[in-house]
Amino acid sequence: MNVVLAGNPNAGKTTLFNALTHSSLRTGNFHGVTTSPSRKTVNGINYSDVPGMYSFTPYTMEEQSAVDEIKTADLVVNVVDSLTLENSLNLTRRIISSGANVVIYATKTAALKRRGGKLDAEKLSSCLGVPVLDCSPKKLGQYIEKGNFPKVSDGKIKLYEAYSSGNLKVSRLDRLFYNSGFALFAFIVAVTLMFFLAFHPIMPGALLKGLVEKLICEDLCSLITSNMRNEAVISLVSEGILGGAGSVFSFLPQLAILYLVLALLDESGITSVLAFATDGVFEKAKLSGRAAFSLVSGFGCTAAAILTTRGYSTVSAQKRTVAILPFVPCGAKMPVFLTLLSPLFSNPFPVITCFYFSGVLAALTLSLIIKGGAEGMLSEVTPITVPGFKAVIIKLCFQLKGFIIKVAGVVSFFCIISWFLSHFSFSFAYVSAENSILAAFSRIVLPLFYPMGVTDWRLAYAAICGFIAKENVAATIALLMPAGAGLNLATALALCTFILFCPACVSALSASCKEVGLKFTLKCFVLQLATAFIGGYIIHFLFAL
Repeated sequence: MNVVLAGNPNAGKTTLFNALTHSSLRTGNFHGVTTSPSRKTVNGINYSDVPGMYSFTPYTMEEQSAVDEIKTADLVVNVVDSLTLENSLNLTRRIISSGANVVIYATKTAALKRRGGKLDAEKLSSCLGVPVLDCSPKKLGQYIEKGNFPKVSDGKIKLYEAYSSGNLKVSRLDRLFYNSGFALFAFIVAVTLMFFLAFHPIMPGALLKGLVEKLICEDLCSLITSNMRNEAVISLVSEGILGGAGSVFSFLPQLAILYLVLALLDESGITSVLAFATDGVFEKAKLSGRAAFSLVSGFGCTAAAILTTRGYSTVSAQKRTVAILPFVPCGAKMPVFLTLLSPLFSNPFPVITCFYFSGVLAALTLSLIIKGGAEGMLSEVTPITVPGFKAVIIKLCFQLKGFIIKVAGVVSFFCIISWFLSHFSFSFAYVSAENSILAAFSRIVLPLFYPMGVTDWRLAYAAICGFIAKENVAATIALLMPAGAGLNLATALALCTFILFCPACVSALSASCKEVGLKFTLKCFVLQLATAFIGGYIIHFLFAL
């Protein structure tokens, strides 16, 4: 049996899907988190979580995918937000009139009761003519498996007899955030605080990073290699795996702070309100408030941010946003900035913060240059609430799990390959790095980095490694230059500028190809690469004077 979970954006469909299928799909208090149907089979039942929709007349690509999925359903579970039930009923009645088997599942009923409202599931069922459930996800799953839903009574009930919205007054806090100036100010303060906690030497991020680095790169490395005798094996473990991938893993505490703050902004509803309040501000940059969702997501992962653009109603607006997102520094660039700048600054917090905001400013500037029409905004606004502890922890663990898997998989594999290429010649003899295969190939691209003050082939190789995954840059520097890169200020800032503006990683490029096509993605790639080199050259020239 095919069961589709459908409803308005931000009604709780994905949260319900995760509970029914024991999944961990990303959730969020804003429109556009779910961008395509997600499916999973449990006990012989095929569950589908579809993007939020407002009607059967698709406004965006994601709504079209939801409509197509509903047409194939044996049962539609219409997830409705009890706090905004009247807004949901237009879609509910349209789904019912389509002839589909429908069950209505009400969410946020506890919050409705707290504000003085009521929802009588039995009476609402009689009013709408289909079963209405106000129960736990587990009980809903049992109903679906047994196919035995509560019977619908024949009594004629009016909506006001079954439902009351309670006190709908906008809180002072919500009203404050609806002011575009305050919303932007609050967001900038929150992000600056995030960087302060992560990067300042006496804050938890930097202190824990140093502790993890010592445990992995020193204590664990000494423990593992103490009984080894083969020079090549010792080098592979100490330099290639623990020295390279291990050094990137040590940034986990700082990334945890970054992901934690982003989760708090999301779950509190601030991201949703920010998008609403800044719609007019972004309009001046030929964007809509929806761009706030993508830009905030870009701080975490560019590929995930690109997928949020599926909710755009026009192709030109989607392409504009996709083109500017790689300039927003993702979490993977943070280890690179720290690796290059920490040796030069006892407190790297101010300069790294400037790099992050410079990336956002560059993205908005580029948006003004790109041709195309503006994008309208249609979205639910989530009230400001205290973030739920469980929801924040689940989201944080999901992000950290992805980082750990990436370091243990892609980054570790890349480090092993880089170690092999840097220790063997074309005749496969074990040699020094200067006479290795890697050195020969890297010296070919090295001249491109001369204007940035880079004269070491190892740095040139590290810079181009970022096209696979940005974490590889930090890992490669740790692997090939364990004593440090030894850069002066001008070269370090130039390389950071190059990393800031260079094209995103392979996964982001793949997401871009999927959303806006290969041709446009290649155009963006060339533009970003040219911007990265020119930006690096200019910064080195200015600071080398």
